[in-house]
Amino acid sequence: MTDITGLRLRRRLETAAEIEAAAFELFEQRGSEHTTVDDIAAAAGVSPRTFFRYFPTKEEAVLGVKHSFHDAVSGHIPSGAVAFGDLVHATAEALAAFSAGDSAPLRRMMRFRCLCTKDDNLRQASLVVDAEQCRLRQQEVAAAGGSEAALRARILVQTLSVALNAALDEWASRSTAGEDTDLVEVFRATCEMQRQMCGDAATA
Repeated sequence: MTDITGLRLRRRLETAAEIEAAAFELFEQRGSEHTTVDDIAAAAGVSPRTFFRYFPTKEEAVLGVKHSFHDAVSGHIPSGAVAFGDLVHATAEALAAFSAGDSAPLRRMMRFRCLCTKDDNLRQASLVVDAEQCRLRQQEVAAAGGSEAALRARILVQTLSVALNAALDEWASRSTAGEDTDLVEVFRATCEMQRQMCGDAATA
């Protein structure tokens, strides 16, 4: 990579981060429905045309953390047949990585989860992304399976998705209440509760 190419890439990343920061601020102040792309662009110091070079919708300006997390989990999924425990481990590893260092990704995740609790429009946009990410994850998991791979992958991925979203909401709730809460521990405890409940249902 040349110095010029590296400088351009760095500037693109900085501009995307500035747009994201402006969107977060405005969504927290006004709500996403009362915020326009023009508002976000003006706050970020760019034109609306530049905004659309980075994000297709105003909601996508704050959805980057979800896309980044999906990619991080994918990087920890082993090749070959995947069990539920593998998905739990891959997700826990991605959560740990988000919590490491200065934990900027963790703060972005927290802001996003808190926004979704009070912003119906943003929550709907988040659900659309969740559905697409589940579809992509199912394809990853099914790739190494047999004749029933698609159904098995769907059950595995959607089961994990329930636990993950419950854990994220529980973590956000505890953290905003002032508790010193570890996201990875909350996630693992949620998965264990889910495992026990499924075991109880199987023996009922």
